[in-house]
Amino acid sequence: MSFLPVPDEGSAEGDDSEGQILLFQPDDDETDEDGVAARHKDDKLQTLLTSERLQKRLLKLFYDARTYEEEQGVNILYLALGFLKWFEDQKSDRERFAPLLLIPVTIERQSAATRFKIRYTDDDISTNLSLQARLKDDFGIVLPDVPEIDELSPSDYYKAVSAAVQSQPRWEVFPNDMVLWFFSFSKFLMYRDLQPENWPEHEKLEEHRLIQAILGDGFGDEPPLCGDDDKIDEVIRPIDMIHVMDADSSQALAVEETRRGRSLVIQGPPGTGKSQTIANMIAAAVKAGKSVLFVAEKMAALEVVRRRLGNIGLGDMCLELHSNKANRRAVLQDLERTLGLGQPQVQDVQRHSAELETCRQRLNVHLQIIHSPIEPAGVTPYQVVGELVRLRASTTTPPDLRLANPLQWSRAQFQARLGLLRDLVEHLVLIGVPHQHPWRGVELDAVLPSDVDRMKLRLPGIMARLGRLCDAGSQLAGMLGMSAPGNAVELSQLARLAQRLAAAPPMDRQSLASPAWTERRQHIEKLVQTESREAKIDPQFRQVYSRLPSMPDVQPILRQIGGDLKPALAELKDLFASLRLNLQSAFGVPELAAIPLSGLSSRLPQWQAQPEALSRWVPAAGDRAGSRPTPS
Repeated sequence: MSFLPVPDEGSAEGDDSEGQILLFQPDDDETDEDGVAARHKDDKLQTLLTSERLQKRLLKLFYDARTYEEEQGVNILYLALGFLKWFEDQKSDRERFAPLLLIPVTIERQSAATRFKIRYTDDDISTNLSLQARLKDDFGIVLPDVPEIDELSPSDYYKAVSAAVQSQPRWEVFPNDMVLWFFSFSKFLMYRDLQPENWPEHEKLEEHRLIQAILGDGFGDEPPLCGDDDKIDEVIRPIDMIHVMDADSSQALAVEETRRGRSLVIQGPPGTGKSQTIANMIAAAVKAGKSVLFVAEKMAALEVVRRRLGNIGLGDMCLELHSNKANRRAVLQDLERTLGLGQPQVQDVQRHSAELETCRQRLNVHLQIIHSPIEPAGVTPYQVVGELVRLRASTTTPPDLRLANPLQWSRAQFQARLGLLRDLVEHLVLIGVPHQHPWRGVELDAVLPSDVDRMKLRLPGIMARLGRLCDAGSQLAGMLGMSAPGNAVELSQLARLAQRLAAAPPMDRQSLASPAWTERRQHIEKLVQTESREAKIDPQFRQVYSRLPSMPDVQPILRQIGGDLKPALAELKDLFASLRLNLQSAFGVPELAAIPLSGLSSRLPQWQAQPEALSRWVPAAGDRAGSRPTPS
């Protein structure tokens, strides 16, 4: 059936000058032998709305009906025929109108450009259940039930209602009123289901064990099937695990709880496997020959479980009683089809269960092995592999070293070494890169503030001596036309050479530079009658002497070097000894005299500028006191 609006022009809709709604006057048409006009027998429903308002109202009804049906799974859109005007009591002046006949319909249209139509859903036509109960309880009036659709005559029903309420003088039946709206009796049906008289004698509601547990005795404390530390495989046999979908241990226990008839509440956020667990519960119950009623507040929850069962081939065991597809005819057809399938055939269940038991035992043995500690370390293979995987995932480069008998370490020894390594890492974070640290090479066990203060007092004098020695060495090397000395040994050799040059007697420099001293050395040796070392003229002496136009005055510089070199070396030796300085680690040389002067000139100012860095370099007193064993 479709809808007819009032004419847009000449409509008196909303005009209520005398307190009455003025409806438009339809065109005259013929009546049948019963006096019913033709417009009351067609498939057009006349309304009180203009075309625009009618379309808006129908569009809202269309969307609301679809939303409610999708979410709740039930249709609550009815075409209400006939209304009863009634009052709550004799003193009340407030008129109330209640529908009498409710026809379940759907509202639909083929496209946005077509008219809306309503269609009968083939469900039962009913009366107003809430009104029926209210009249019986408050007034003792029995509202007639609606007969079967083949025997239903609306006019006869209205007459029966009028006869039932005739004892109420102000009540009246309006047989020609009609409304398309939503009517829900879900709460009333729940109320009626809870009435004890609606339950059979042998199955009283108050005697049901669940009702008694909820309202009276409680469910009691049932011991868990499996403790947190127990093995689930010892509780559930493979042949009893009727799992049609994947399930973890907690889900498997929930399925087993329901299989054994226990009551429980399962809760969890979305995505934690609740619908899979419900599907497994339903499958296990059906396997045991039970019927399951699965209800939910939202249609989406029902649809998820039904779809999961359908995807694995178990959709035939589901009967949709409460959805937008469920009506009497569809339910009967679904039952007929399912019953025609026959009983499912299963083969070799015992053999497959035995194979599953064997595989499970092998997996459990493997699990036991990888979680068994390896003595004496007490570390499991699972922990070792997990640590290797973690290091590989973090792109950690394996160190190029080998540990000494790590498999023989006890747990205490492993923890001790791990503690030392952790301390080392923390120390490296504190001090930075060791080979770039200004105090590298210092091997003190501890350092006190007084030690730092004494060192700070000694450094300026040592640095002053070193500065003078470097300047003197560079100046002397320049006078002699040689490169500057690199360390104390070279400075001492340069000073001795300059002293010998200054003490040498005057001679012919061209003769001294003659190659005859080398080519005719044997003849010259015959002429020399002394074996004193001073008489031997080495090649370096001759080369320097031959280049000098005249011997410069080097005595002041030699006195400067002679006055500072030995004291500086002595002070450095004493300072390095107080620091327990490893010269090889600090400067890359084994002896004090071989330390480059440039290295000393750069390192000592760093010590003077960063004395606090020494405290970070030296280990804490607790570490040196032997609180941890020394790794072997």
